[in-house]
Amino acid sequence: MAQDPRDADAPEDRPQLVERVAKILRTISRQGSAGARLKDVAIDAGIARPTVHRILGELGAVGYVMQRPDKRYTLGPALFSLGLSAPNPIRDLAAIRQLAQALADHCGDVVYVALRKFDGVHYLLRAEGNYPIRTHLVSVNDTKPFTASYSGLVMLASLGEDERRTAINKLALDAPRDWVEKHRRQLERQIRDKVAEVEALGYCAGRNIVMPGIAGMAAPILSATLPPYMTVSISAVEDRLHAERVKELAPRLLKTAREMAAFID
Repeated sequence: MAQDPRDADAPEDRPQLVERVAKILRTISRQGSAGARLKDVAIDAGIARPTVHRILGELGAVGYVMQRPDKRYTLGPALFSLGLSAPNPIRDLAAIRQLAQALADHCGDVVYVALRKFDGVHYLLRAEGNYPIRTHLVSVNDTKPFTASYSGLVMLASLGEDERRTAINKLALDAPRDWVEKHRRQLERQIRDKVAEVEALGYCAGRNIVMPGIAGMAAPILSATLPPYMTVSISAVEDRLHAERVKELAPRLLKTAREMAAFID
């Protein structure tokens, strides 16, 4: 039987097929509803463009990806149905909520638990302490870009260098535009410093980075089976999280993150 010319290099490449498909799907998923161009998928996934085109055609045939009229690719509806059958990696959200509230009671400020979603973080829950001045910049079920929150800055530390650079260059913030443009270079430098802080300390903290007058600190909730995909954070007005208080709260924040990790896969 004649060999399919598309598979001329198939014998040595077949073991890599699943890895290639996974890279392509991850690359498309990171673009979210904006979609991804063929050439960008090829570059980001590090796979030859003809190979990416062929795999996308096969994935499209089974509904795992779809191509819009503008030629951009998005994840397809069949993946949604497939995902519904997958086990939820968060095994006990109620227990995580209790831990978040205990942290909020301890610090007096607002505590958030967030989940990575596409190119940002999605907020699952909020717990409030008793300090009368609270930060309510984020609501439950909001999704924010990586650079728009301290939870997002923590997630940046788990990304590859290219993804990280792209997110920082976009510098998507909810802060006033004139403030962002005025401090753009400083903000980019501070965000890179916060990523390094996560890698060195296991958490990051800062003031006047994602929003003027707002401070925060956050840590990843580590998974035993996956790269970090959840965070726990404290949000407060600027004066509440000075350097000395950050050092006082850091052990409790990290302890809470470790305890929450027991309830996720």
